[in-house]
Amino acid sequence: MNVIKYIIVILLSFFILKISVAGEITKKGTTAAQFLKIGIGARASAMGESHVADVNDVSAIFWNPAGMARISNNELMLIRTNWLADIKYDFAGIVVPMQNLGTFGLFYAGLTMGDMIVRTEYEPEGTGELFSASSIAMGISYARNMTERFAFGVTAKYVHEQIWHETASTVAFDLGITYQTTLPRLRLGMAISNYGGKMRMDGKDLLTFKDVDPNLKGNNENIIAKLNTEKFDLPISFRVGFAYDVIKSDFHTVIFSIDGVSPNDFNEYLNIGAEYGLRKSVFLRAGYKGIGVQDFEGGLSLGGGIHYKIHGAFNLILDYAYVDYGRLNNVQRFSIAIDF
Repeated sequence: MNVIKYIIVILLSFFILKISVAGEITKKGTTAAQFLKIGIGARASAMGESHVADVNDVSAIFWNPAGMARISNNELMLIRTNWLADIKYDFAGIVVPMQNLGTFGLFYAGLTMGDMIVRTEYEPEGTGELFSASSIAMGISYARNMTERFAFGVTAKYVHEQIWHETASTVAFDLGITYQTTLPRLRLGMAISNYGGKMRMDGKDLLTFKDVDPNLKGNNENIIAKLNTEKFDLPISFRVGFAYDVIKSDFHTVIFSIDGVSPNDFNEYLNIGAEYGLRKSVFLRAGYKGIGVQDFEGGLSLGGGIHYKIHGAFNLILDYAYVDYGRLNNVQRFSIAIDF
């Protein structure tokens, strides 16, 4: 009964928030650095991105930095994803527990794409030039167990975007907490991501020539002017959720999780996920993302993982996820981690 009470409180809190903002403008597509919304780790993706309370690996840097406090060994994670529209997404992160000092993490995330042809109104087939676009984030994370049940974490990151000669950058922070309830199998988590400054594109391609008064004859028609672009917020999101160990033994484990997500540029929605583990070595996972949003480009996700010991000192962790993005087809994600 206590488990049900905890779950009801979490879901009611989220739906009260959802109702309170119903009817407001959702600000869809009005934030910069959209790559910051791409989830990290195949395990989380396979579980429908319901991970704020259950994350216990390097991907905690993204989902909830407080989750790093649950990591007992050094861990390195590497990810290469063939994202939508032939875009590449890379992530590299390492987490190092330092006993009483807490747990530290470093990471890099980058979204890149191939060169594209520069086209203009007068040369639609191309000018002979090429341009590219990229987005990167890098930073440091810290987490600490404040009590036996409560952990706190923070990530500070530098965010940079570029298209041709224009760039924009800022600094942002993620904050998170996890709480082990008095029920041994129930964990709660909350996190706010990408809280920081605004981004504004600037560069030499924004320079142009301007006639300050076209009705005045004899004036200078070629005064150098600079176009000012708008400032845009980062895609801030607030997550709250729980994870519950339905079965927990040395032979079988079953975890069920739910996240409520409230972004500043989209509608609120729910993610759910489940994981089955056999001898803590082989895992099967499933999830569903975007519950409560009509025409959501996403939904069902499936996956699995293998934990393999190497010479007793290293653990190799391989995870896979298949994620359905509806009209955008699907993305297959792989991640590899080494626990040492």
